[in-house]
Amino acid sequence: MSELLPIIILAGGNDRLETVPDGLTAADVLRGFKGAVRLPSGRCIADELVQRVRESGRFEAPVLVGPRRVYGDLVDCEIVDTSGDLLSTITAYTGLMTRRYPDRPVAVSACDILPTAMEFRELLDGLYRPYADSGLWWQLIAAEPAEMGASSWKPSYRIRPARDEPPLNLYPGHLLILRSGAVRLDWFNRFLMLAYRFRNRSVYERTVRITLRVLGLWLADDIRRVASLRWPYRVVAAPYGIFRTYFRYSRGSLTVPELAAELARQIMVPDGTPPAHSAAMVVTRIRSFAKDIDTRQELEEIRQ
Repeated sequence: MSELLPIIILAGGNDRLETVPDGLTAADVLRGFKGAVRLPSGRCIADELVQRVRESGRFEAPVLVGPRRVYGDLVDCEIVDTSGDLLSTITAYTGLMTRRYPDRPVAVSACDILPTAMEFRELLDGLYRPYADSGLWWQLIAAEPAEMGASSWKPSYRIRPARDEPPLNLYPGHLLILRSGAVRLDWFNRFLMLAYRFRNRSVYERTVRITLRVLGLWLADDIRRVASLRWPYRVVAAPYGIFRTYFRYSRGSLTVPELAAELARQIMVPDGTPPAHSAAMVVTRIRSFAKDIDTRQELEEIRQ
């Protein structure tokens, strides 16, 4: 790739456990600042990620968003200091994007994934480059649970890569690339926080809970549209789009392009011109982008 991407690494912590995943106990689930956990190399997880990001040759100097009191002596990169909770982390990364990178695509990564430098290059060169003008880019990882090792418990979704192809078992990846001018960051962050909060619940329950909790955003947007003499539609169209997508998913007919199109309708800045205001989703088999470290078993697998 000719231009290096800025990259923001989110390194907040969370002690709140909404639901224990099936097959695990509360004692299995890691709490606190996972990125600060030491590896046999002597580096913490977040610093190991920072080094691999640098070695890939695809990014500018990484910026970590998290508490300096935790990471100050652990990571070799710039730190944007926060209290460490999810809300302060999301708020800080949003401010950083809009202030420092208003017109550029920016990679945003969880702090607890460990792709190799070669895997970063493979993903970006092969699957990001064709969509580099998009407003938002995201990857889904095709793998069966048996291929995921200690991460086999993670939620996955059977979705068709294309209408004439059979469904694949897909896990969400943990690297996003987005443009702050193309994405409604307030809405996107709200969806992101709710998806994280309800991540271990059933797809139907997540759909209902998230929809109910963002009705206020849609209603406020419609009120603003009426005030500016435009037709209100969000409070009806947005829930309809979400449940239509869920219905297609439950029938096994949902495709990755359809999911990307619905995501674009939900969170991209309206009235934009493609491709800068479109969302792109790609399918890869690089499993490390789906294997964030949530449990003691996953941590032990990484350490070995």
